[in-house]
Amino acid sequence: MVAHFLSSPQALSLTRKQVRGKIQSYLRNRGREVPEASENVRNKYLKSSKSQVLKLFPTNVDVSRRIPWRLEKKRKARLEKKMKKENKRKKQALAECAFREKRKKEKEERKKKEHMRQHLDKLEVEYWGRVWKSDGFDDSLRLPIFVSRLMRVYKCEKPNDCPVIVRLYAKMGLHQYNMLQGTNFQLRRVEKYNRESTLYGRPCSYYVTSVAEDPATGSLVPFQTSSHERSINVLNIGFYIARPQDTGEKGTICHDRTAPGYFNSSAPEWPSETDKNIFLYIIFTLVQEPELKENEWIRLYLEVGFLTTNRRTPAPELSDLKIVEVMVETKENAQLSNERLKGFKDATFFIKFDQDLGEGQVRNRRAVIRRTVDLRSKRMSLDGDLSI
Repeated sequence: MVAHFLSSPQALSLTRKQVRGKIQSYLRNRGREVPEASENVRNKYLKSSKSQVLKLFPTNVDVSRRIPWRLEKKRKARLEKKMKKENKRKKQALAECAFREKRKKEKEERKKKEHMRQHLDKLEVEYWGRVWKSDGFDDSLRLPIFVSRLMRVYKCEKPNDCPVIVRLYAKMGLHQYNMLQGTNFQLRRVEKYNRESTLYGRPCSYYVTSVAEDPATGSLVPFQTSSHERSINVLNIGFYIARPQDTGEKGTICHDRTAPGYFNSSAPEWPSETDKNIFLYIIFTLVQEPELKENEWIRLYLEVGFLTTNRRTPAPELSDLKIVEVMVETKENAQLSNERLKGFKDATFFIKFDQDLGEGQVRNRRAVIRRTVDLRSKRMSLDGDLSI
């Protein structure tokens, strides 16, 4: 009976003192007293737990029937805890495997990309090596699809195939050669041009192949000119190559895009009236009407500056520009009056001109254009401002 009582749910809700009281009351009613024992044994008995008391009264009752719902709850809790730990361990293992697999794939992808990049860089170096063998004028190169910048070839089979700016660049090359070599070549036609560019709207470089005519002999000379725009919608252009085609100088030009220091000075400004009055006979020279007609390249400078600074205009009309006055600033000294403009290598041109806007409207404008020539490398630069 004692064993059945201890295994019942009622006994589990009692304290140790209450259980001891129940047992003593049961034994007293049965005529049995708790056996006398020594003080230590009695204290040990009275302070024992339920499980220890249960051992004093052995029974054949199944253990699972003693505290069935608590044992089952604890067993389930232990099982759930174990399963959680096992699932967590499995998830961590799977995550670690997935991470290692991902890192492995990323490493392989980086390796492939690096290999592809090195391969493309090698092909690009070989491509531009073939391009620069002809200084950019070759038209037989096969265009690759993997380079960030290309040299595109354009044939000028019809007069309308050649843009106006390309014709002006061809004239600039002839003017540069005539100024440095003392010749008088004139543009006959443009055969083709190669344009080096990266993205639309960025500065471009033009390699123009044209046919020039010598008025003295009437002979035709194939001519090559290169122009390099340093900014978009701004007059800042370098002319590096200006030569007859068959000169044996192919592949000898340095293709460094960095402009020399003397080409990087700030743009000139329009002089004040005080400056003109003080330095009129020292560094300023007013260009007379006959000289202006003989030196058509002054208008050529104006047209180049007008087109490069008005790229957004769909079809600018150069015939609407009329030069009113030209003043030249230079630190050089030319002795002969009729040769003074041709003798100036480094000079700044202050041009007053009118622009016909149509319907009887005329806009008075001013332009400041500076020409810089390096006699050692035979390069020329034009920069200035037409927004005055």
